[in-house]
Amino acid sequence: MDKVLCIFWLLVILGLLGQGDVQAAEAVKVKIGSNQLRISLPVFVAQEKGLFKQNGLDVELEMFETAQPLMDALCGGKLDVAGYTAFPIIFSAQLRSQKELYYTTLLMEDDAHPLSRFVVRKDSPIQTLSDLKGKNIGILPTFAYKVWFELILKKNGIQPDEVTIQQVAPAMTPVALESKTVEAVFTIDPAVTTCIQKGIGRLLFPGALVPQYMWSPFPFATFNMTREFVDKNPETARKLVKSLDEAIDFINANQPEAKRIMAKFLPEVQRPFVEHYPDAAFLTSARFSLPELLKIEESYRNLGITREKLDLSKSLYK
Repeated sequence: MDKVLCIFWLLVILGLLGQGDVQAAEAVKVKIGSNQLRISLPVFVAQEKGLFKQNGLDVELEMFETAQPLMDALCGGKLDVAGYTAFPIIFSAQLRSQKELYYTTLLMEDDAHPLSRFVVRKDSPIQTLSDLKGKNIGILPTFAYKVWFELILKKNGIQPDEVTIQQVAPAMTPVALESKTVEAVFTIDPAVTTCIQKGIGRLLFPGALVPQYMWSPFPFATFNMTREFVDKNPETARKLVKSLDEAIDFINANQPEAKRIMAKFLPEVQRPFVEHYPDAAFLTSARFSLPELLKIEESYRNLGITREKLDLSKSLYK
């Protein structure tokens, strides 16, 4: 009897090992485009915590410094899935390329979770937004930041041609401020917190600026998949979104640990300051509603940021 039991358990163990080998062999390879900004935190968490792997995906990350070239790669056919990207960048790229995209999950901005902020030199005489008139101002090199910056200027009685706008990459922001190449920068982390923690700059405005001129909480960015990819790989798309949703649940429950994970995906020079980033507010795919997506598209069209209507009525992926 003991011999029979031994054989039985041996077969069970071999069966389990074989099942594991089959599962590993069935992992689907997917390349995800992402950027070295904290807006892509769910991608970082899903990769580091093994959530993609647990859902049967073998993910390779292709990293970009900012979201603009990331979206150009997606709409140019070099990527199938990418994120996270601010909505003005997505809408503009879609209209240029006529690429059909799905939208899923959502990054929100409000005063408790600020994203876009003005940082000035620590000793700068600039005290208010009105003081920006006539100054050389740096912005994150993306279409979204040009759009938001010009909107903020106009709301404060300044025409865009009354300032000099200079694109400043995140890694160059501390140098640009310290060298007085620019007098203020409108950008995002990691650049903002790096400047503050190094003692180079200070915040011109403490809270979330863009939501003051749009609405709050403000939908900032999302994750995209091409329609061709989803149509050809429906199960893979489902697993991707499930992984991001699980990452978002983890972020919302473990903000400090999520920031520590983020540091591994950022340039080394920025890693010491990640713990000082504001908390992030992401919504899972189930909480991202179609009316919200349509409202976002309409608002940018009404502002003249996009000149054509994008039909997004069937673009929300659940």
